[in-house]
Amino acid sequence: MHTHSKIYRRVPSVLPAIMIPISILLILLFAGSFFYYRGQSMMESQLKDTLRSTAAAAVMQFDGDQILKIRDKDTMNNSAALRDTVLKLQAIREAITHIRFAYIMKRTEHPTFLKFVADADLALTDQELDRNQNGKVDPEEETSHPGDLYDTTDIPEIAHEAFLHAAVDRSVTKDQWGGTVSGYAPIRTKQGKIVGILGLDMAADEYIQLTQSIFSPVAFLLITLAALCLASSMILFLSKRRVENLERLDTERSGLMRLAFHQLGGPLTIISWSLQELEEDGPQSIQRSIANIQEGVKRLTSILKTLKEADLVHAGKIDYKPEFASLTSVLKEMANEAGARLASRGQRVRLDLMENITMRLDPKLIAGVALELLNNAIDFSPENAEIVLRSRTEGRTAIFEIEDVGCGIPKQDMHRIFDEFTRGSNATKFKADGNGLGLYIVNGIIERSGGSIGIKSTEGRGTTVTVRLPMV
Repeated sequence: MHTHSKIYRRVPSVLPAIMIPISILLILLFAGSFFYYRGQSMMESQLKDTLRSTAAAAVMQFDGDQILKIRDKDTMNNSAALRDTVLKLQAIREAITHIRFAYIMKRTEHPTFLKFVADADLALTDQELDRNQNGKVDPEEETSHPGDLYDTTDIPEIAHEAFLHAAVDRSVTKDQWGGTVSGYAPIRTKQGKIVGILGLDMAADEYIQLTQSIFSPVAFLLITLAALCLASSMILFLSKRRVENLERLDTERSGLMRLAFHQLGGPLTIISWSLQELEEDGPQSIQRSIANIQEGVKRLTSILKTLKEADLVHAGKIDYKPEFASLTSVLKEMANEAGARLASRGQRVRLDLMENITMRLDPKLIAGVALELLNNAIDFSPENAEIVLRSRTEGRTAIFEIEDVGCGIPKQDMHRIFDEFTRGSNATKFKADGNGLGLYIVNGIIERSGGSIGIKSTEGRGTTVTVRLPMV
């Protein structure tokens, strides 16, 4: 009896020692599970928000009327609309980080099947399509052609939500190429009719690694539960790791650029390459890399400035401040400012300016208008071409014109050339990184001044832009 009573009395003293680590284990398990699922949910939400906004921005480049011209496989070799669309899809894929596939699909008579209209892979060679490098294009590596059907049974978002508004897949898809998550946005005609959807498949491998890495500290904590102090330090470590992962994902999200235009990929690539060079080559390349990074930042700043100006035009809040100034001097200074760009292409500007056109105008804004028009002439004219800048007066109206011998604007694009986010259908062939805002902003400024702007253009022969300003 005596021995048994001693054993019985020791039991209460042992239970607290057991319960304390068990309690700590349960608390840490709960906390770890909470952090894991909460972190996974937040990162997944941020990834999807990024992809949704990217698709909504990129779809602005596509004209629904142009998409309607692409019908089936018979158009492969003779459809300018298809070639232009494929080039745009390829440019989007190259410019936006982590985009693996870019394509356009439309509905069919069958509710669960969509039909391919265009695929960025149509721009690739067989060697580029051979992703597993086995010397041939396997069936799973083949590109989709106009008219190919796609079964959406397992992806309800692409068959329904995507034709209403920008949408994303509910879950990550895994295959032999890794994990992907897809985003979609509807493509509309000028009348607002939805004729198809743009699809962007984004690589989600880093996202998967991040969500998996979150649980590693938790597993480590479960093994090191011998003492309360160590357990507490592990909680702090887990919290810090979680914050670092979220900050890393936020940086990735900002790098994708909500804005909408594949031209952002250029300066971002400059910065990325320069940082890699700094990391790999050391101090020898610091100055060159810094200069490249500064150039990338300068281009990004210019893009953001353009978007801000477009927003002011859209809101009707352009601050036009007229003063007495010489239009002739403004145009001469603008031509001098463009001298370096002209010289780099072997081009020249012939000035045919009427002397002493003094009037009320906003010198800064009008100079910006003239420079934008001259830059367009430079970009879309061949090397060694001559560009003519003229000015004159007609009654109480001052007129200046910029005439080039460049690629011209297709006739079917003329009616919408001043619309927001609009470019000529042939523009990408000569300048891949345009955003379709330049002429929209120019038109807004000229209208704010009380003037008008007109364009005469013949595809393949050149363009003349005429700006009329009231001399009040």
